[in-house]
Amino acid sequence: MYFPNKQTRDETIRADLFRYTGRTDRRSMRKCRRKSAGFRFTYYMRMCAYARERTLLKYTLYPFYKLRKNRACGKVGAEIFELTQIGKGLHIAHSGCIVVHSGAVLGDNVSLSQGVTIGQTIKDGKVLLPVIGNNVYLAPGAKVIGGVHVGDNVAVGANAVVTHDVPSGAVVAGVPARVLHMGGAGDYLLNPYTGKDVP
Repeated sequence: MYFPNKQTRDETIRADLFRYTGRTDRRSMRKCRRKSAGFRFTYYMRMCAYARERTLLKYTLYPFYKLRKNRACGKVGAEIFELTQIGKGLHIAHSGCIVVHSGAVLGDNVSLSQGVTIGQTIKDGKVLLPVIGNNVYLAPGAKVIGGVHVGDNVAVGANAVVTHDVPSGAVVAGVPARVLHMGGAGDYLLNPYTGKDVP
């Protein structure tokens, strides 16, 4: 993700923090960075993305942030490139075997559980990648593969394999995934960030 300025970066990190704690103050930031492997990983991923795109920081702070991100990656078990287009409020609910293709697009308030894969397919020599909307919950083991569009406010069930577009507000499950009902993500989304900071 590209951050045009420091304010955008900081707002994105606060949104990520809010998903974990329901707060955005500095004390919560320090505590969450110490205790939550998921937040620590996303924090350094955001810092890497910011530093990588700035000439001076690329050769000074970026190597430090990259090292920290790689260490956090080992603990959380997530393979996500720092420049992957991911909106505000990313929440990694549980650690382990999370893979997101660098060309995928994720919206705001996306929740990733353990074993989630967001990957490509190739058709007629063309790489097809998922686009995931806002307020989407991906349950443990969920797979979103190929050039599919997952709408807003969607819940993808455990071990579901999504290979076709999912309409906004749907709950899907199964292999291949099919719509069970239109109840949306609802309570599956912990602390969705709306842009209002809580002290």
